[in-house]
Amino acid sequence: MIDKIVDRYEEWLRLPVPQVSPDPDFEVRRAAVSEFERIYDLVDETYGVKRPRAVYDWLYRRNPTGTPQCWMVVDKATGKLVSSESRFPWPVVRGREALPAVISGDLVTAPEWQRRGLFKVRTTVRNSHPWHESTVALGTPNAKSIGAMKKNGLGGIIMGPLPRAAMFLKSKPIFTKFGSPRPLAAVTGLLADATWEAWRRFFFQGRARLASREVRRFDTAFDEVTERCMVSGRFWCPHDSEFLNWRYLDHPTKTYVALAIEGDDGPVSYCVVRLEGERALLMEFAAPREPRGVPLAQLFEAVAVARAAGCRQLEFFAPPGWPHWGLFRRAGFIPWRSAVFLSARGHHDPAVSELTSWQVVPGDVDYT
Repeated sequence: MIDKIVDRYEEWLRLPVPQVSPDPDFEVRRAAVSEFERIYDLVDETYGVKRPRAVYDWLYRRNPTGTPQCWMVVDKATGKLVSSESRFPWPVVRGREALPAVISGDLVTAPEWQRRGLFKVRTTVRNSHPWHESTVALGTPNAKSIGAMKKNGLGGIIMGPLPRAAMFLKSKPIFTKFGSPRPLAAVTGLLADATWEAWRRFFFQGRARLASREVRRFDTAFDEVTERCMVSGRFWCPHDSEFLNWRYLDHPTKTYVALAIEGDDGPVSYCVVRLEGERALLMEFAAPREPRGVPLAQLFEAVAVARAAGCRQLEFFAPPGWPHWGLFRRAGFIPWRSAVFLSARGHHDPAVSELTSWQVVPGDVDYT
């Protein structure tokens, strides 16, 4: 079994950091837990959107992997927090070896303080922490962040875009798009949808030893499923039952549905689907490659949940080496535009910055 990650926040906070701010007008320091509310306010100010406090507390104070490591840039003249970066402990292993790892988020600078070189001010101090080189640092950069990273010589750690695909769940719009008259498209769509549902029922009738159920809480029986189905020779993110419950079932605002396929001795696979309006995103898909009926059954159930919720499409993204890409394509997923990037560095291993070294799922990228 993979060792459970221990929260080392207090140790991180105590270790001496040799570098000081290169700009005498600003102080760079680590945030105490009591200062997290200041970071919440700065993130809201920067994005112009007020994130619910329940979401902040879920992310910053309830993460079972540990307390976030937050770096603050303070204007000395006013004492105002002007820039910050939060690094959330994240489960990462190489093979079966647990590694110290974080995923970067809420990297913000107050609007009136932007373009003042605070990125370099903050990272100069942050990078002098004794753990910097030995910690795997993941990121999910957007277009603006990618530009800033390239400008600061970090283009080599950017990976992607990750392949993305979508299955369209309502047939009528597809037939209409490809030129069928609306009445004909409606009839053809209904027939296609009914055929799909009949195929699903027939599939399960022929496999009486497989049963599907909704997961209300993950228990430790799923830990073995995760390790058996998701283990990779390079880098991957093991989501144990405590993490899965926190990440999805305890989220204060978003809607997730967890599903499992069970055999005679308990769960053999599981998935998690996020339902958001007309779009659904497959966040987790832990299924063995063999027997092939298990991953297909799990995919059937994910599609069924999204269809029942009225979603028009079910999306998924993962690195090119994702083991079930072939199954997804045969099931009807088609390539979809992607702006999903990953960045990674650290642990003295150059392979950490190669996309072929990673197995991640949307739950590791779209995590807020």
